[in-house]
Amino acid sequence: MRNLMPYPLSATTDTLPDMFHALLRPIHHRTEDAAAGMGMGVDLTESDDGYVLKAEIPGVSKEDISVEIDDNIVTIRANKDQKKEDKDEGRIIRQERFWGQVERTIALSRSINESEAKATYQNGLLTLSLPKKADREHRKILIE
Repeated sequence: MRNLMPYPLSATTDTLPDMFHALLRPIHHRTEDAAAGMGMGVDLTESDDGYVLKAEIPGVSKEDISVEIDDNIVTIRANKDQKKEDKDEGRIIRQERFWGQVERTIALSRSINESEAKATYQNGLLTLSLPKKADREHRKILIE
């Protein structure tokens, strides 16, 4: 038995990870391309009276962005349509530009005063000014 040749794809510590990476590489690249093309990176800052949430949403018009506030939950949705392009230039070799819908939901520690919330969108950056609701006063109940 010692004279048998080992199988050419024997599972050594070097080849096994390479085999799995090779199998998953197409899936991995598609996920990276979509995230790079239409990710929604956010920055969140808090002060005593509110939050400021900044979200990067490049290549989307402000009409295609919606923001919903439900108590302390903020949901941002953006939709980027695929544009029809003239195919006379040749066949597509690689297409990385993202189109579709992206959504981000963020839970905050305090409730938001929805009526005073403001949103601006400029140069691909959505900025939300989210004032906190006033603390509810605790009321003591007199026991009779």
